[in-house]
Amino acid sequence: MRYAVFSDIHANLEGLEAVLEKCAQLGADSLVCCGDIVGYNADPNACVEMVREKGVRCIQGNHERGLRDLEEGRVPNMNPVAMEALAFTREVLTSDNRDWLLSLPHQAELGGFFHIFHGSPSDPDAYIFDPFEAAYAFKSLINDYSPPQNLLCFIGHTHVCAAYAFDPDNHRVVEKKVRDGDLFAVKPGAHYMFNVGSCGQYRGGIPAATFCLLDGDEMTVEFRFLEYDLRACQEKIVAAGLPPILAQRLSMGQ
Repeated sequence: MRYAVFSDIHANLEGLEAVLEKCAQLGADSLVCCGDIVGYNADPNACVEMVREKGVRCIQGNHERGLRDLEEGRVPNMNPVAMEALAFTREVLTSDNRDWLLSLPHQAELGGFFHIFHGSPSDPDAYIFDPFEAAYAFKSLINDYSPPQNLLCFIGHTHVCAAYAFDPDNHRVVEKKVRDGDLFAVKPGAHYMFNVGSCGQYRGGIPAATFCLLDGDEMTVEFRFLEYDLRACQEKIVAAGLPPILAQRLSMGQ
């Protein structure tokens, strides 16, 4: 069984299409999204409808939770640019797509052997940028979730790909930087956490759409970085009246 795991689509239809096309080419059996289907970019309805049509197993991210906050009269904990994009998203989303987003769970277990979270196993809105923060996440993964599912998880939220491993014998977290095509073997007994980056607003310094391919038989995880129609996405952002910085940052990978 091969799982394609991606995250942080953020209403970038061109990035999502590139990822789904590559997933089909690679023969992925199941599609999985770690949240933030909407926000920032100009195609929230098209992206929601595409993941629903493709049967993608999705969880909520902080932008979906931000939508719920707005619906229930609370102010989301977001910066002004993200708030402006969220207000746009709320205005244009169909009620059916909105209700579907708000019905998603905050985390999920798949295949009987791995979990997906948006931020951290301990807090869906927590960012994991380094081994120190990853150590707290592994503590929650190990103590709060049952084996064997707590040996492996996938996250997003930071928009930057990363690979973390925890050796229970040495009580040490190791971080490895990742590039396109990097392949990691999941070894028995160790705990792993892979950040799949973002297929809609990558922040690792390059304009890319990223995802991971998990081979459940070989127990390997492969990272993929893809080009997509960046200009088309940027033009839609400007035409929608969203903050121009959202188009500019896509080119910078920030």
